[in-house]
Amino acid sequence: MNRSDFLKTMAGGALGLALFSGDNDNTVHAATGNLKIDCFGDSTTWGADGIGKGDGNAISWVTHLKKLIGVSDIANVGKKGSRFAVTSDRKDSFVERVGKVRADSNVVIVMGGVNDFNNGVPLGSLHDGSKNTFYGAVEFVLTTLIAQNPARDIVFMTPMKSKFVHATKKYPNSWEKNSQNLSANDYVNAMKEVCGAYSVPVIDMFNESGISPFAEAQQKKYMPDALHYNEEGYKRLAKRIAAGLRAVVYDIK
Repeated sequence: MNRSDFLKTMAGGALGLALFSGDNDNTVHAATGNLKIDCFGDSTTWGADGIGKGDGNAISWVTHLKKLIGVSDIANVGKKGSRFAVTSDRKDSFVERVGKVRADSNVVIVMGGVNDFNNGVPLGSLHDGSKNTFYGAVEFVLTTLIAQNPARDIVFMTPMKSKFVHATKKYPNSWEKNSQNLSANDYVNAMKEVCGAYSVPVIDMFNESGISPFAEAQQKKYMPDALHYNEEGYKRLAKRIAAGLRAVVYDIK
């Protein structure tokens, strides 16, 4: 190959590489912008701050996540006080609300479990088929979401740590046992086991959220009631969630 042919070959290769890189980048950005994401959860998805000072979707991690990943269609399907499992005192469990998730959403993020732990929902066991146990309810929600849209990406997130002190009720903190003599970590591990059975990724917010109510400085800065978050807290959570999603959902960059 003479010098002229060599230079042409190199120029063509460089141009091809540049075009390939450019097309890939545009495809990625287009894919992210076209995503339809549903965030299915409890009060910490809804955006509660625990003290009623300007809480709601406007301060939620869902709203902050929308800006961080550049997606236009993201829905907040959070409900305050919601548990995964069906219980006799409420009618708004994840099991009863899973139909509110849009069938055409191509990414569903599910976060919950703290209310099941706090209120002593029985843990159950893998594949127990019960909507009244945590294992069974998580599995029902997960398999329903898969059946609804087999092509979608589903990501579960464990509940975060809490040190909630209610004015009239006694709730366990994350290091205490609940009325079932279970720890918060028992519910965290149950969620991981169910998701593992269906090859669904889990972002471990219990151990890796970056905020702990047991660190006094962080609790004062981010968690007004040591369970829920203020806007700065939700903003910090959104960054952690965005990082976790980028690792498991190809179209999120």
